[in-house]
Amino acid sequence: MVRPNYDLPGPTDRVTSSTRPADVRLSIRPVQPFDLAQSIAFLRGFTPCSGDHLYATGTLTTGGFADEAPFVAVVSEEAADDGTLAVDVDWIDDPGDPEAVGAWLRGFLSLDDDLTGLYATARDDPSFAGVVEELHGYHHVRFPTPFEAACWAALSQRTPMAASRRLKRDLVEAAGRVATVDGDEVALFPTPGMVLDAAPAVRDAIDHDRKSRTLLAAAEAFAGEDLAALDDDALRERLADVWGFGEWSAEFVALRGFGRLSGLPRTERRLREAVAELYDLDADEATDADLDRLAAPYGRQRGYWAHYVRVWAFRRSLDE
Repeated sequence: MVRPNYDLPGPTDRVTSSTRPADVRLSIRPVQPFDLAQSIAFLRGFTPCSGDHLYATGTLTTGGFADEAPFVAVVSEEAADDGTLAVDVDWIDDPGDPEAVGAWLRGFLSLDDDLTGLYATARDDPSFAGVVEELHGYHHVRFPTPFEAACWAALSQRTPMAASRRLKRDLVEAAGRVATVDGDEVALFPTPGMVLDAAPAVRDAIDHDRKSRTLLAAAEAFAGEDLAALDDDALRERLADVWGFGEWSAEFVALRGFGRLSGLPRTERRLREAVAELYDLDADEATDADLDRLAAPYGRQRGYWAHYVRVWAFRRSLDE
């Protein structure tokens, strides 16, 4: 691998060049079927994370914090045709735990999700079978961390997408890091503790009382509790209790941050529109009864069914 050059602006805009230890290579085997190209295709069009990662054919460059240690990781499929991913990890400061990077990536790309039941059920659902054929091997791409999803939920409330993106970048620059890899940037989103430690800078960067208060309330919840240990219903209830959040935010963070796909995101109007289009319903939007009827065969994976329908519709919108 050609060793990239990193310039690293920290939270105070101080630029340094890192002297890094030797690369660490991990091998991660996703639950099959898995297709990294499907993950990259989704990320290329996922506006909330646009500009945060780098893409090349068959390669994803991303970064974050593994137990507070900043890193950049280059993910690609190994030459062996068994679906194994090669991950080259470069530490920004002192070396951290490579296994923590592996766990971070497994969550981000949902590498442990088993799609066999979803695909088997789709054989008896002609409309959805076409979606599976188009997205075969796609695992739910989440926000890189649940906390990042929570921050996006706070920043994007009643705010245009472009403005939300600018606020997210301001938050990264105030409390996280930005790595420049051969002239291109990779955003390292801050941890809850980093946001709390940089609270005055965060307030100044966001410059919006409600959004700042919601961000800091979310940071306190994530820093103080093991939210991932909660079951699905308890998690949604706890997230809804975060100051500034409600039903939509709780459902969004549970699904897009924690990967909880056992339920249906009933608050998503675009899902209802996509279901109506896919199944040729005689309506602009699917009703609750429509969602329940069509998702019922998928059982605990009905949320995955809904996510696939949304990604299918999302891809179609990009082609228009």
